[in-house]
Formats: sequence, structure tokens, C-alpha cells
Amino acid sequence: MEKILNSKKIIKNPNLATHIAIALVMCLILVVIMQWDRGLFEPELREGDIALRAIYAPYDFTMKGEIDVEATEEYRRKAVQEILPIYVFDAEIEENVLNKAKSITDLLSGSEETPGAKTEEENKIKEASNSFKISGSLAKNILKLKDHEEFFVHVKEVIHKFMAVGIISTSDYKDLKDRKIKTIKVIDKVGDIEGARDVNDLFTLEELKKEVENFSSSVVKDRKTRSAVSDLVNTILTINVIYGKEETELEKRTIAENIEPIHNLIEIKKNEIILNKGERIVKEHILKLKSIKKRVSPAVRLSGFLGIAILFGLFVLLIGFYIKFYEQDLLAGNKELLLLAVICVLILFAAKIIVVSPWPSSLIPVAVASMLIAILINPHLAIITTCFLAVLVGMIAGNKLDIVGVSLVGGMVGVFSMKGVRKRSQVIAGGLAIGVSNMSYIIGMGLIRSLDFNIYITESVFGLANGIMSAVIVTGILPIFENTFKITTDVSLLELSDLNHPILKEMVIKAPGTYHHSLVVGNLAEAACEAIGANSLLARVSSYFHDIGKIEKASYFSENQSTGDVTHDKLSPTMSSLIITNHVKNGVELARKYQLNKKIIDIIREHHGTGLVFYFFKRALEKVADEKIGEQSFRYPGPKPQTKEAASVLLADSVEAASRALEDPTPSRIKGLVRKIINNKFIDGQLDACDLTLKDLEKIATVFTHILTGIFHTRVEYPEERKSS
Repeated sequence: MEKILNSKKIIKNPNLATHIAIALVMCLILVVIMQWDRGLFEPELREGDIALRAIYAPYDFTMKGEIDVEATEEYRRKAVQEILPIYVFDAEIEENVLNKAKSITDLLSGSEETPGAKTEEENKIKEASNSFKISGSLAKNILKLKDHEEFFVHVKEVIHKFMAVGIISTSDYKDLKDRKIKTIKVIDKVGDIEGARDVNDLFTLEELKKEVENFSSSVVKDRKTRSAVSDLVNTILTINVIYGKEETELEKRTIAENIEPIHNLIEIKKNEIILNKGERIVKEHILKLKSIKKRVSPAVRLSGFLGIAILFGLFVLLIGFYIKFYEQDLLAGNKELLLLAVICVLILFAAKIIVVSPWPSSLIPVAVASMLIAILINPHLAIITTCFLAVLVGMIAGNKLDIVGVSLVGGMVGVFSMKGVRKRSQVIAGGLAIGVSNMSYIIGMGLIRSLDFNIYITESVFGLANGIMSAVIVTGILPIFENTFKITTDVSLLELSDLNHPILKEMVIKAPGTYHHSLVVGNLAEAACEAIGANSLLARVSSYFHDIGKIEKASYFSENQSTGDVTHDKLSPTMSSLIITNHVKNGVELARKYQLNKKIIDIIREHHGTGLVFYFFKRALEKVADEKIGEQSFRYPGPKPQTKEAASVLLADSVEAASRALEDPTPSRIKGLVRKIINNKFIDGQLDACDLTLKDLEKIATVFTHILTGIFHTRVEYPEERKSS
């Protein structure tokens, strides 16, 4: 009947929608992790690895091979040869020539017919010849002109006409013609590109003599002026298009550096062998596999994505069915399932990081997930999850069976080594066990496959490092998970077992009898749980705190009262019962104040169940015999113990309290008392909500009897020492 009710609860579980949401989000995240960077079934191959399976080309394709050095150099040489020579057009030179023409004109103008003028003219002619390097006859002809302003206007016009086009040196012009270069690139002196220019459009100084005379004839009417203009312009004109050697060389280097290398083309036919099983992978294999990846169509990628989603959905569904049929307690809330999802996601994300990194896949810490799940949730669930994680990690690593095997072995050893773990040093020892098992597996596989000794020994060292690293990671992040998800582990319970806890120290002072009572209850409950296979550490630690609610009104409880104390004589039975039962409520509030773990708080709340405060109920009946007294006002609020640990604390608490009032505590009387109390609790229905069996109760009774007999054993009466006379 109880199983049927539980099944109905699961079907009508209000957390079902949340559980489905957790599963779907987990699947989505894991699919994204799988597809990131590589995809699911793309093998993780590096140069120097040994191929574990043969790979064939799925279709015809052409790919780039190694660089053809000779072809690349020939292509670069031709590209450099085709670069146009760069010439710099200097506009400042024209301005300098015009300034020179202006200075000559100004010097040779302004002469007048006066005494001594002839001497002055001779001096000007001489000065012009020396300063501006012109002939004396030209200076004299300019000097004799009537209108020097008109002369300079014509000079300026002719100079601009030819220098604006560009004047190149005769040697450069000849070199270009010899090299059969018809076009050059012309840039301004400041670097602005003017563009390509035909070499024939430029002038040389030799060609300009006739061109200047012809142009001057068309613009200057006066013969003397025309002759002076032609002679002066031909004398002062200079080149303004200069070969830019540095600019040309820079252009050549830039072009050469930017030219992509030429690769040999490799034709691959469909079904052609890309990589043989057992072959050592070289760079050419990697290039071929990358070429195959680049040509994968969107449809293929989509089908791969859907395939991954189906696989993950299947794995998550199987884990869900396992939890539903064999771990139903986990369906009561969302915390454990969310924790399971977080651990799986983090481990597979770490696996992906390691796979795409240069580190070997044997470092993937699947054992971290196994250890955490075993400690925080359930070792049985840890075993199932380890199996699935090992398969998924092997798929991430490129379908490597070796990775599946080492992950499975290390994870299983991690689960087994966490059984009964209470100290962080035990976690480190478990990590060493994982490392040794990893080493053993890798060495065994290396021997089977006849691999090189150095190869599998190196891999085995990484396997050992995996185990040690897993232990260090678990030790570091275990408190984070405990605090984040509010989960109690034996490690944290052991820390709470320290009797120097502030609330226990307060109990020693204010309620010493209760403190001693709690210690004895702790020993009894711990032994009982060890006998029935429950969490003995949780029972012992919870026993230390189960009566902290008595601290506030310690004097109202018998273990803290001295002989003849009549505290309750002044109170009505109902009020006394209320004070007694309120210690459970006060204990829960105090435990929350000190932020004790939820499991401990639950045991504090349940350690009396809905039991009857019989002494005060009986007193109430004696005082009002004619009226009906309801039991409900004399019972604890409950709930009844929900776990074996809570039930063990309840029984230990009752047995220890009753044993104090036992007269002449012989073994037979202690045994009878223990069985009577356990039987009464059973008959009263206080053990209905937990899964204790009659066989468990028999074991608990035996353990309680043994311990209490040791506590109340009789001592030999020693004779008094004789006094010396």
C-alpha cells in the first residue's frame, strides 16, 4: 500500500514540470558544448598520434598540398617586374625656376640713359652672369628690352607650360626606353598619387629647346623679346620628375610580402583512404581532414546536431527512469536533480576544454563527478551517472574507446573510495587510488596493443595526475556545493561533531545534565545506525544538538534538577506539558539561528515524534478524574521520524532517559527496559513513517542493551586501607 501511495505521489508530483525543465536545459547546454569548435564525431587527432580507426574520403574534392617554393618565387618575381617605376613630381621646382626668372628680370630692368649708365649696365650684366649662370649676351639682350614686365609674363607662361607637364632627366628617359617601359607611376612629393603617366608625354631638357622656341613663337610677337624668352627659359629650366628609388623598392617589398604562397593541388577521390588504422598521423593527414570538415554541408551539420540531441535525450531519460524506479526520494525536491545537472554540465564542459587544448584526453576528470555525486547525493546514482559520462566523454574525445575505459575505471574507483568518507584526507587517498587504477588501465591497454613503452608510460603518468587532480578539485569545491545547495555530507558533519561548538558550550554551563544526556544518546544512536546500516555520524551529531531547546528553561527538565526540586509542583499539568513539548520548537529555532544543517534540524523536530508526555498526562487525569482529558494537548507536535537516523535518535533518547530511573540496573532488567520502550514506541505508531524493519529493531535493542549494561555495570567493592598505628 505504501509503495502505491508513493507511486501516486510521483505521478502527481508538483515538481514534475521543474524536473522536466532541468532535464531539457541540461540537454540543450550539453548539445551546445558538444557542437562547440569540433562537433561530436570529428576525431581529435594530432601529429604523432596513432590512428585508432581507418578514415575514408566521403566525396571527391581537391585540396591544397604543401607550398610550391619554386612556383611561388617565380610568381613573386614576375609580380615585382610588373610594378611600374615610381617617379616623384616636385611642384616646388617650378616655383624656384619662376623666382629665378623674376630675380634676373628685376636685376636687368630699370636702366636709364644717363652719364655713367653704360658702366652700370655692364655691372648688371656681369652680376647676372655670375649670380644666375647665364651668358653675358643673354643678359645684355634682356637688359635692352623695352618692356620687362611683358617679358616676364611670357617667361612665366612658357615655364608653366612645360614644367606642369613634367621634365625628366635624359638618362632616366633613355633607361626607360631601353627597358621598354612605356608607363610610369607618378606621385606628388607629399605622397599623393597622381596616377600612371605615359613616358612619351614627358619632356627632356634636350627636347625642350625646340619646343620652347616653337611655343614662344606662337605667344610672343616681338622678335627680340621672343628670342630672349626662349634663351632664358632654355637656360633656367630643370627636371621636376625625379626617380623615387626608395618608393619603388618599398612598393616591390609590399607586393612580394602580400602574395599568397602557391600550394600543390591534391586530388582526393571518393572512398580513397585518408588514414589507415594504426598509422602515425602526420601534417598531410591533418590537412586532408580539415578539408573534409570545410566541405560539410549545412544539412549534414543539422543532422549531426539532431543526432546529438537524440543521444543526450536518451541518456537523460534513462537516468530519469532510474531515479523514478530506484531513487524516488530524489524526486521530492529540485535541489538534488539540479545539483546532478550542474555537475554533469561542468564535467563535460571541462572535457571539451581539454579535448580542444594541447593536453591529452586522459586528463578529463570524470572521477570528479563520480566523487561529488557519491558524497553529495547518492553512490548508486553516482555509478549510473559515471557510466553515461564515460561514454559521452569518449564521444567528445573523438569516439576513443580508451578514454571511455579509463573514465569508467577511474570514476568507479572514485565512487567506491568515497564510501564512508569523513575526512578530507580520505578524499586525497581516494584520488591516489583513482590515479593508480588509471595507470593500471593505461599500461594494460598499452601492453595489449604493443605500443611503444615510452608512449604508454607517459600516458599512465597523466592518468596518475588525473586522480590526484580530481582529489584536489573535489576537496576545493566540495564546501562550495555544500553551502550553495545546503547539503550535509559526512565531512561537514565531522566538523560539527566538535564539542566546542558555541551552542554546546552554552549547554554545558546552563544545562549540564542535558549535555551529558546528549552525549550518551549520541553514542547509543551512533551504534544503532552502524548496526542497521544507516548514517551513524549524522545520528551522533544530531544527538548532540537534539535537546538544545532545553537550554532556555533547563531547570524544568529532570536531568538538570537537584534532589527535592519542585519546579513543576507550582504549575498545572497542561502548563508543564507545554513547557516540556516546547523544547522541540525552541530547539529548531535555535538551530536555525546557528545555521545548523537541515538534516540536523529535521531530527531535532522529529526526535520525539508525536509521543505522549505520559507523566503530566497521568497527573492531569488524577486531578480531574471526572472529566475527559484529551491526549492531543499532551503530545509533541511531531512529525514522526522520517528516516532511520531520526528514529534511532528517538529510541536512544527514550531509552537513555528511562534507564536513569532504573533501580538495580542488572543486565536482564536493562534488556527488559530497552525492549519495553522500543515496543511501546512501535505500538504508539512513532516508527510508522520511517523504513525500519522488525529485524532492525532487534539489532537496535541488542546494541542498546550492550551499551547500557557497560554504563551501569557494578563495581567490586574494594576493602578499606588499614590505618597505620
